[in-house]
Amino acid sequence: MKGWIIYSGTLNIKKIDDLVDSFIIEGKKLNIEIDKIKNTELLPIYNNEGKPDLIYLKKVKEPNFIIFWDKDIFLAKHLENMGYRLFNSSSAIDYCDDKCLMHLMLSNKNISMPKTIISPMIFNYDNINDDYLIEVFNIFKNKVVIKEAKGSFGMQVYLIEEREAFINKIKELNKRNVRFIIQEKVEASFGKDIRVNIIGNKVVGAMLRKSSSDFRANITQGGKGEIVVLTKEQEELALKAHKTLGLDFSGVDLLFGKDNKPILCEVNSNLNFLSFEKLWGKSFGREILKHIIGELNG
Repeated sequence: MKGWIIYSGTLNIKKIDDLVDSFIIEGKKLNIEIDKIKNTELLPIYNNEGKPDLIYLKKVKEPNFIIFWDKDIFLAKHLENMGYRLFNSSSAIDYCDDKCLMHLMLSNKNISMPKTIISPMIFNYDNINDDYLIEVFNIFKNKVVIKEAKGSFGMQVYLIEEREAFINKIKELNKRNVRFIIQEKVEASFGKDIRVNIIGNKVVGAMLRKSSSDFRANITQGGKGEIVVLTKEQEELALKAHKTLGLDFSGVDLLFGKDNKPILCEVNSNLNFLSFEKLWGKSFGREILKHIIGELNG
């Protein structure tokens, strides 16, 4: 069996390179040949017959499947138009890559999430009224988390507890024409969350992440992890979000609400599973490949 794994050609982040290479290693154990391809090595084009085609900047064989470990949605959709099966699908990646879209997709599914406001579309940031911003700030009782719609590894997330700082941050984001969400600060989950790792419709395992120095618990931001057993409520919430977004595999982040009630933070389609693997002692990438084989043969 032949596969591709497509990843960013411009990020140059070692952990992503290591993750991609781990798929190639695990693929060999399953008699799967996997080519790693940067998104900048495939150029989507429509030929003279009006059909989707590719310009290849790297010599590769046609795949039976594609693991799309990138957020180049237009390339992903183009490949699907050509008939390739992508894991995850372009639509699932799109939902997870945009926090505004993710919350809209989940908002009517009885999934517990922090109180959230999605930023309005702005054409002229100079026309934003401070009274409007003050009212928004007051809704959250002076403690807010602002998340840019697109961001990874806990970056582009800001904890703000002063009105002036809030107004300045919103104006800065509007000036950059960045969409974002504003959420309440979940006090009980300060510096801790749970990453639930899912393949197919099954929870593979979960990791409690804690930080002693940051409100974000991401491992990239200095958090530490340990394997935990989920409660039934935590597992059901994570699986519901995963299935709603149509994912083959995901990392679902849960917060701790009052009385330890789980609250959905976000869902990740391109999860960094290497930290979980070290604690788990098994290959998460191998399990993804076994899922793919089952889907293609089923």
